Amino acid sequence: MQAMILAAGLGTRLKPYTTLRPKPLFTIDGTTLLERHIHTLVDAGCDSIIINTCHLASEIHRFIHDRSWPVPIHIQEEAVLLDSAGAVANVAAHLRDAPLLVVNGDTLTDIDPRALLDAHLKKRATATLALIHHPEFNKVSVDDTGQIHRFRDATPEGMIRRTFTGMQILSPEAVAAIPRGIPFGLVDLYRALIRDGKRIQGFTVTPGLWFDCGTPQRYLDASKALMVPKAFFKAFGRYPDTVKTQGLKGDGSDRLWSRLSSPDGSIICCENGIHSDFDRGKKNSGEARAMIRIGTHLKAQGIPCSPILAGDSVSGVVLVQDAGDTHLMDLAQTLAGDEREHLYEKIIEVLIRFSQKGIRGFDTAWCWQTPAYDKQLIITLECHAFMERFINGYLGLNEGMERYEAAFRHIADKALTGSVTGLMHRDFQSRNIMMVEAPGEASTKNYTPVIIDFQGARRGPLQYDLASLLIDPYTALPHPRQERLLAYATGLLHREHDPDFATGYTFCAIARNLQILGAFGGLTLKGKSGFKAHIPQALTTLENRLKRINDPILSPLKCLVERARQETTPSMVKVSRKS
Repeated sequence: MQAMILAAGLGTRLKPYTTLRPKPLFTIDGTTLLERHIHTLVDAGCDSIIINTCHLASEIHRFIHDRSWPVPIHIQEEAVLLDSAGAVANVAAHLRDAPLLVVNGDTLTDIDPRALLDAHLKKRATATLALIHHPEFNKVSVDDTGQIHRFRDATPEGMIRRTFTGMQILSPEAVAAIPRGIPFGLVDLYRALIRDGKRIQGFTVTPGLWFDCGTPQRYLDASKALMVPKAFFKAFGRYPDTVKTQGLKGDGSDRLWSRLSSPDGSIICCENGIHSDFDRGKKNSGEARAMIRIGTHLKAQGIPCSPILAGDSVSGVVLVQDAGDTHLMDLAQTLAGDEREHLYEKIIEVLIRFSQKGIRGFDTAWCWQTPAYDKQLIITLECHAFMERFINGYLGLNEGMERYEAAFRHIADKALTGSVTGLMHRDFQSRNIMMVEAPGEASTKNYTPVIIDFQGARRGPLQYDLASLLIDPYTALPHPRQERLLAYATGLLHREHDPDFATGYTFCAIARNLQILGAFGGLTLKGKSGFKAHIPQALTTLENRLKRINDPILSPLKCLVERARQETTPSMVKVSRKS
């Protein structure tokens, strides 16, 4: 059997994502639509395959030439788009005198091409089209013998309507009837053949999967339709009969979250957004790809995180094991004194494992943003962001950056002093640590920490994540408790008397505090008002830490932070003005 995959389309409905990637190279569960079609055709007995190209032809050429295939694949590039039938006519010289199977390259389906060929040969039709019942797209009129009479036009009495799937068999007679050298569509061909009295046969099937992936929403629907059953099977050994979807509220990002529940248990779906750029050693490879690669690595290292059950870096759909609804923030607020401190000690032990074991075998090419936490990142993404999003954006103070640059450079240099380098989470706070309860008597010993939101991980100082945990405004640990927990961490690391470690921690805490305020200010301005309530705590923490450092270079920043704190405390402003 010979086959042709139509892969030349412009992808207009999928723009802007098709600006860099042609539709057939969009992936689902890590495999391109084009590759899925090739293997389906080979499994059905195809011994040669032709692929036409036009839009982004070089990308499809590269994809085919960089891999080995079980059958010969011929690529026919079109200088101008010839439409579906014109594409077939354009490869007529490469065809044998035998039926040709043609399939749209932007569909996801499990229709059996061999069954379609058998039906075609049995009816001896001029062409045979695979049809399904899909009310949204039912536009083909067929009679009770399956013969097709109309496309899109009104359905004659006594006929039913079905959907054309884009998979079809053309006889040599049908191929010969296509006008040469001009754009011409296959539906136009079939209409002409019907007018000439030729038999165009419909073969109605009931597929488990059929999706036209031509729009962003349909592509995402196709991705979830294939990956959700796989994820449930991986988590619970079977795919349930019923799945209930519940939308979840995210924190600071624009990602979409949902819980998919079944009688066996639940999984979490994270939609990171379509990322159609190619990964060719570029710095930004997409958030979903980082989540998949880093999550898989962490699990292999024995670090407690939600296991990746299925994921695709182009669609951005990632499915993970559900870690429940209890954050460290929630649990910590229910505990008193020593029990709360013991819980944090357990978290610190997990953090050290994350840092020191997580860095083993870690590939910085997986990183979504930057490969490492460095001076430029501190200045740009923490210090400058603090000024732009919080001081000037949220507070509207209109402060210039120049006066504070020396302080920012100093903070960046000192934050990297005595760095205990490892894998850095960069947002290791109480909302990104889930507490999973084991059966038994209620006790902190029965809770297992599970780390989430790890896709921003990179090489960096352990001190930064430790500071993120201890100065977290969501939990507002008292300073004496922070100091005891810091001492616990330095003891585990054998850094009790290391002044460089202490300096690094102090300035990592300042950098993190600046980052928190920049993020909270920016998110509040975007309408996420829940972050506003935590700004006073974050400001107070920063002001107090800066006061404990006797360094003139930080004086302008100290004054700015004090002013900012007063701006966010109206009663204090009034007292100050009266005095």
